[in-house]
Amino acid sequence: MRQFSSICFAALASLTLLQADVTIRYKTDLKMNPTLPAAMTQQATQGMMNGAMPMNVTLQLKGGKGYSSAGVTTSIVDFTKQQITLLDTEGKRFATLGVNDFADQVIAAMPAMPDQAKAMMAAMKTHFSSKATGVTATISGVESEERQLEVTVDAPAMANMPEGPMMRTVIHVWTAKASEAMRVQAIRELTGYNLYSYATMNPMAMMEKMMKQMPGFGDAMAGMVKEMTSGGTPAVMRMQFEMYMPMIGAMMKTNPEAGSMFGEGFNADAPLMTMTQDVAELSTATVPDSVFQIPDGYQEAPAVDLVKAMFDKFTAASKK
Repeated sequence: MRQFSSICFAALASLTLLQADVTIRYKTDLKMNPTLPAAMTQQATQGMMNGAMPMNVTLQLKGGKGYSSAGVTTSIVDFTKQQITLLDTEGKRFATLGVNDFADQVIAAMPAMPDQAKAMMAAMKTHFSSKATGVTATISGVESEERQLEVTVDAPAMANMPEGPMMRTVIHVWTAKASEAMRVQAIRELTGYNLYSYATMNPMAMMEKMMKQMPGFGDAMAGMVKEMTSGGTPAVMRMQFEMYMPMIGAMMKTNPEAGSMFGEGFNADAPLMTMTQDVAELSTATVPDSVFQIPDGYQEAPAVDLVKAMFDKFTAASKK
């Protein structure tokens, strides 16, 4: 019965595909562990707000096209032509390529990783789990349900380092319930576009291809991306990341002086960082056609150059 309902839901969603414009905007709230030294908190927060992490995300859809802006990345997707146009807003450049070629360009632009770093990453053991919690919430007027994902990374054996997990990330994802697609037009449209993108392109295969470049992490990351939208609909209403560093707590127990850099009273059991992304706007108001057009004055450039510029911006923002 559940499978039959899912098929009916997909069919109903596709009937209304591309009938309305959709805008969804997310706002991000970042909180560091309150027991960290103020200087450390300020440095980490400033780096993320400078673009290392997208503090505001916008997605707009209209007539088979999509526009997205998230931190250092801005792009326009033509679902019908299966093309993506990357925009360099600072350099006023653009590049258009097939969606299936995008992963290759990202891989080509990735900074070279030293062999020693590759070997260390490959030696790490990554564990991934996912579960529906049964927790519900009303977010921007939409009934949503929570799924919890957890990724734990065990560091390779090293001298003078305690055994056990090095990092643990807990991700809470709230997606709109399946029933909301019938009640809320914007959710219905988002679901339709998701079905359309999977029918005309293969976003999961593209993601898996890029993840393979991360030794020891690829399988877990690909599984995490897939599970994020395995709830009632693919419409994500809230996402919360909690990053823990159990290795720090283990080091402090075996060597109290090791925790001195984190200040007196540091609570190693609390999340080092909590980032919450909530829907700030969800509407079916008319989206101007100009949103999906290359701005005047932009010059065409090789796609690999634009992808490399995105990596450079991300790295520069992280160091600030």
